[in-house]
Amino acid sequence: MIHLIRWLSRACELILALPLYVVRVLAGSIVFNPRLGPLRHVATFAIGYTMFALLLVYVMAPLRGLIGHQTAGRQLQYAAERWLATAVYDQSGAFVGTFDPRLDSRRDVNYTEQAIEMGDYVANPDHKSIPVRDVPDGYWQCLTYHEDRYLGGWLNPFGIDLYGVLKIPYTSVVRSLKTHRPVLGVGGSTLPMQFARVVYNTPPSSSEGSMAKLGRKLREWWLAPVIYHELTQGGDITPLKQWAANHIWLAQRTGGQPLHGVEVTSRIVFGKGADELSTAEQFVLASAVNKPIILLTGSDQLNAVRMDRWRYITEVRARTCAERLIKDPSEQSKVLFELVQMAGGPPDPKVKPRLQQALETYAPALAKRAVANPIIRANALLPAARFGLREEMKQAYGFGWRDSIRGVTTTLEAAENLAFHERIKVELAAVDGREQTRINAGYTLDPAKVSDARKLPHVVVVAANTQGEIVRYFEAGESAAYFGSPMARDGATGFYDARREGRQIASTGKMIAAIGIANEHHDQPGTLYQDAAGAAGALDTCQKGNAAVPLGRRAVVAFACSLNTPIEWRLAQLGQERVRKLIDGFGFNMPPADADGNGTPPSTAAVRGLIGGSPRRVHHMAGVILGALLERGNTPVRAPTLVHAFEYISPGAQEAAKTGEAAITPTSIIRSDSHVLLKTLLSAPLCYRHAGAPFGTLKSLAQWCADGRPDLRLHFAKTGTSVTTDPSATVDTWTAGGIQFANGAAYSYVVMVGTGSAHETWGRNMNSAQATAPLVAVLLDELRAHAKAHPAAGLLPAQQISEQVKPPQASAMPKDRVGLATDWRRDVFNRTN
Repeated sequence: MIHLIRWLSRACELILALPLYVVRVLAGSIVFNPRLGPLRHVATFAIGYTMFALLLVYVMAPLRGLIGHQTAGRQLQYAAERWLATAVYDQSGAFVGTFDPRLDSRRDVNYTEQAIEMGDYVANPDHKSIPVRDVPDGYWQCLTYHEDRYLGGWLNPFGIDLYGVLKIPYTSVVRSLKTHRPVLGVGGSTLPMQFARVVYNTPPSSSEGSMAKLGRKLREWWLAPVIYHELTQGGDITPLKQWAANHIWLAQRTGGQPLHGVEVTSRIVFGKGADELSTAEQFVLASAVNKPIILLTGSDQLNAVRMDRWRYITEVRARTCAERLIKDPSEQSKVLFELVQMAGGPPDPKVKPRLQQALETYAPALAKRAVANPIIRANALLPAARFGLREEMKQAYGFGWRDSIRGVTTTLEAAENLAFHERIKVELAAVDGREQTRINAGYTLDPAKVSDARKLPHVVVVAANTQGEIVRYFEAGESAAYFGSPMARDGATGFYDARREGRQIASTGKMIAAIGIANEHHDQPGTLYQDAAGAAGALDTCQKGNAAVPLGRRAVVAFACSLNTPIEWRLAQLGQERVRKLIDGFGFNMPPADADGNGTPPSTAAVRGLIGGSPRRVHHMAGVILGALLERGNTPVRAPTLVHAFEYISPGAQEAAKTGEAAITPTSIIRSDSHVLLKTLLSAPLCYRHAGAPFGTLKSLAQWCADGRPDLRLHFAKTGTSVTTDPSATVDTWTAGGIQFANGAAYSYVVMVGTGSAHETWGRNMNSAQATAPLVAVLLDELRAHAKAHPAAGLLPAQQISEQVKPPQASAMPKDRVGLATDWRRDVFNRTN
């Protein structure tokens, strides 16, 4: 045992003494050897630099990695999270683009091209890349071959390449002799060092001086070990490979921002996803590192550079990867042949023809830039829906949605919806021109007139199919009012709390009244309701008066004209508990109690629309009613959505979603034997006529009544106008409903114009007839075209109903209405008078 200890001690002494012995030998034979003359200075530098390189690679790098993990690790993780982009695809799967960085960052965003100091944190300029789940193998192999051949090996164990560091003096001499001036050489830029350039936005520059280049190189050596340590913890290099696929500059739009990452570059350059790239295409992208592909043509000089660079990428770098990395002769021949075909010229940026046509038609100023810039493309093709998509993802995942979602496929066909968007803008301008005297001075309905002095109220025009997928979407502004009020959104988490929603739904709440009355199964369209504000001799019209005694107003007239007094009188007789159950069933909020703690009766709250809910929730209610009237009462109806599908970063990411608005089964709220009356009451605003003339609140859309139209099977709608204590001061105007065409295609919809706040009225005596009905007309015309392209025979009944109950015509009713009431309600009405 003693001999073993002695042997180990001697070995340690030799190990410690060996470096000193080597230093003495080198110093005596080279550094201080006068026979070498001036060469000894060169040798001294070589020895010193070699020792520096060894210490840098094998001592400083691992220590810096361990220490830097404690100080810079979290900043690197946050930077990577901030740079994740979310891809957007339309209903057909076409790549629309990526979210604007201003919509796609959790805490901060920096698109200024300059670093911004935020206290003790520096926000460097963003680059947005779609995260890659599985790094293409050919890309990784070719990338490491060209950029970091010894990664993870003994020459580069901690993020700094020994061979590259040692090469710098030699390349400095060669380049200085070539340029006839002192120039710092190149070499050793490992992948972690290139990541450092991305983190701090410090790419090499042709105007960079030697001292600036030396300073940049020192910073990269300082950061690279930390990055390498963070991305290879536990021996797993998957994060390192993902950074290499996500954060390297691969293409440059002429005159614009670069494209970072394999996924977004492959979408623009090759028109396909990273998982669809051929081996040759993977080699081309890997070869574009440090020589990014130039997209779009320009001047003759730029075109020459563009072509020369492309040929260098394909004919030199990518070809080298094919020859060195592919062992199978037949596969190598195939890849080389594809590279030869590609070398003829760089491909033009890929965009679907219909999307290109939409850009040129509706966004000509952005069309050229949009083809090569995914951010501009998404902004142009989805001017409103991108805000809605973001809000819907926030409601599911909060501000952390980018940790789970790498892509979203929307329910919209982007080109069609963009055309619809422009039609609504034209109609808004027309409404603004017609109703200018009714619109407050600080507001306008014409998007072209928006300025610091005049703003748009919220404008929402949305329609969804029976699966709840939104097929047409328009919003004015960036607040995504359709998905709820800002006051109901948590500023810390991003989640939406529907219980805090205060936007009053106005007379669309009478849909709840119609359901409650129809569910009781006692009323008919001609049932008389007590109306203390009726006008004698005009009870078959919408005229109001001040009768000495309450008069009898038919149910169909009350709903056609949206009359509060008679419907409120009738609904109160159902019992407040029943009405409250309906309000809760749809997820609406009761108005707050007054200062004395007294609450509004549910019947009053529903009829007068004092209950609170977002436009999406009102739309959901219309969808549930549509499902019931289509005899699909047992099929749950989900809340309307812009999301057809999410593409998750990892398989388990879906589980992080917060439970959103629950689907509603129509039969849980609407009795199956109530459909005939419910349909009649809610069709009345469109269909009710007296003496041959329409009298409903939607009489301007009477041509869209399903009665007598062979192309329609069903159409119901309800309007509403929310006002302040001043009945002339308009807050919100609403129309919500549902429609089915003869080929079975069916849609629910909501249209809303307003501010949502009683403190901000935007018009005087503006109601749904003036504000929303013209927009509904445009929407219905769009849905008719959509229905032709998307028939739904499965929504048609197996056997058409031969006889349907029709609302009695007012002109056939005798003047003595009370005496001829024939149902059970007659006695109640007589007793109350």
